[in-house]
Amino acid sequence: MLTWESAAIMEKNKLASDKPFLMLVEVNHKSLPDTVRLVRNTEDITWNGHVWTRFPLKCDSVTTDGKTMPTCKLSVSSCGGLLMGYVKRYEGLTDAAVKIYMVHAAMLDRTQPLMTLEFVVRGTSYDESWITFELGCAPDVYNRFPPDKYMTNYCPFKFKSVQCGYTGDADCCNNTLKECRIRQRFGGEQGMTGNYA
Repeated sequence: MLTWESAAIMEKNKLASDKPFLMLVEVNHKSLPDTVRLVRNTEDITWNGHVWTRFPLKCDSVTTDGKTMPTCKLSVSSCGGLLMGYVKRYEGLTDAAVKIYMVHAAMLDRTQPLMTLEFVVRGTSYDESWITFELGCAPDVYNRFPPDKYMTNYCPFKFKSVQCGYTGDADCCNNTLKECRIRQRFGGEQGMTGNYA
């Protein structure tokens, strides 16, 4: 659960305020000469010892289908051509690390953001108005750890592979102990039975 300090909660609950919440975007890529720092605002700001350049930004909500890693789209205006030059020169900034910070304009003296989200650029598209980055999880999230999954009645071997050892005429196997053609080579973990609470 996201917890904010009381000053941020009081700012959020005000009926009217001339100080907005600001979205800051930081882009790091191995080929970029400098870190790109942008803020969705009408003027440049200084936060955490860095100048953040005002830029039109849009961030869509995170999409997930329950089968793949969540993604979201970050659109950055292509005005000025600076970022567009980087996109064309450095392969769409693919694999760039993107951090999105939320800060409040009345609390720019605080070095800790109200919220931090970390992404990696998975794909880039653009037109004459917007550059759209498809943001995904960091690469370490995509790698399963530990690398193997142990299941009681499921064989991880590919049918007719060297580990499987079957060389007969059958066309398929559903990788279960019940359908295994060579039971003594079954790759499932038969010792995983019982209730080990």
